Amino acid sequence: MKTQVAISFNRFFFILLLSLVISCQMKDTSNAKSSSLISNVPTSSSTSPAKSTPSYSAPSDTLRVGDPITIRLNGVPVEEEKLIEEVVDGEGSISMPLVGRFKAAGLASSQLKLKIEQAYRDKKLYSTPNITIIVQQRFVNVSGEIRIPQRVAFTNDLTVLRAITACGGFTDYADRRKVKILRGNDVFDFDAKEAFLDPSKDVPMVAGDQIQVPRTIF
Repeated sequence: MKTQVAISFNRFFFILLLSLVISCQMKDTSNAKSSSLISNVPTSSSTSPAKSTPSYSAPSDTLRVGDPITIRLNGVPVEEEKLIEEVVDGEGSISMPLVGRFKAAGLASSQLKLKIEQAYRDKKLYSTPNITIIVQQRFVNVSGEIRIPQRVAFTNDLTVLRAITACGGFTDYADRRKVKILRGNDVFDFDAKEAFLDPSKDVPMVAGDQIQVPRTIF
């Protein structure tokens, strides 16, 4: 009798233990599936970053010292219509017949147009003047000990070193420490060797600038 009770107890214990093992395995499988599903859900950190916009900005309409411009005067008697070629001078100004000088540097061509038209009206010279301003191609002149001395088309990001590079670089006889920048009536010294080592010392160009590279004495 005792033997039968012991056998029954052992069977019951074995069945209970087997049930617990199967239950644990099923729970682990369920957790693994749940973890897999969660890991596949996209999060904000896993999304691809937005493409950065180009740092380059197109040249603005702002007039600068050295800008060559063409000014057309219409809306007046035919015999008084004019086509005027001007360059924004070192003081940032231009001259117009009968109405004198105007500050142009720092203005958009549309702003300068309105100022000139208003001046003609204020002086009662013309009642309906129509001014058209065309900004011509801007350049920086590079000369001296440069492999290809030439004019370089001006852009907003043009610097001294970039202008020289566009001309093929320095010759073997260039004095790189005594480069001259001519801007209007002013002359500036520029150390190209120093700027090569520290790009923050490179100088932005202004339309109409001239770069002169002297010959070394050694």
